[in-house]
Amino acid sequence: MPKILADENIPKSVTEWLRKTGFNITTVSETSLKGAKDHTIAEYASKNNFTVLTLDTDFAQIYHTFMKSKLTVIVIKANPPTPTNIVEILNTAQQKIQLNEIKNKLAVISKKKIRIIT
Repeated sequence: MPKILADENIPKSVTEWLRKTGFNITTVSETSLKGAKDHTIAEYASKNNFTVLTLDTDFAQIYHTFMKSKLTVIVIKANPPTPTNIVEILNTAQQKIQLNEIKNKLAVISKKKIRIIT
């Protein structure tokens, strides 16, 4: 199963839910990257075969500018970004896509839409 690196903006309750659901997830805070810049997190994720899970659209820019085809990113667009909304979006997305299908791609997911960008 692909490994997920949860950005610091992902609520703890969401990462706990993902673990209970069976995902292999590590948080940025559990690595040496706590407080690191997004680009540093992206480089770490790429080198260690992690999928970045984030609410931060800056990772989409990093993907397009520096790391296209080297990094897998899932950007969650939740309004408001409450744990309940995030879990709902992730739950819907996992029924429609598999992590291995989006390897080295950018996925932007919301309640109404899933966009996969190569």
